[in-house]
Amino acid sequence: MPDEDLTRLGGRPIIFTLYVIAIAIAGLMGGVIGSIGLRDLQAVSYFGIIIFEPTAIGLAAFGMTTVGAVFGSVLLLVTFVSKRYVTE
Repeated sequence: MPDEDLTRLGGRPIIFTLYVIAIAIAGLMGGVIGSIGLRDLQAVSYFGIIIFEPTAIGLAAFGMTTVGAVFGSVLLLVTFVSKRYVTE
């Protein structure tokens, strides 16, 4: 790939796409775990604010919310640091 193609591609769309894929995988896995219907699952609390029931939709939403919040926080921190301490 020539250097012109790499600079035109950019890193932000790739990182955002990976972020969305990670959230989708977390939702899919939560849905799978919830649809299996394990007997010992109990309701899950998200920071003591929202309670997710152990259903396929509830666990998918919990997984997507948790991964989105954690990865989103890291991405915001990296973006802040990269804009503030950029060296050229």
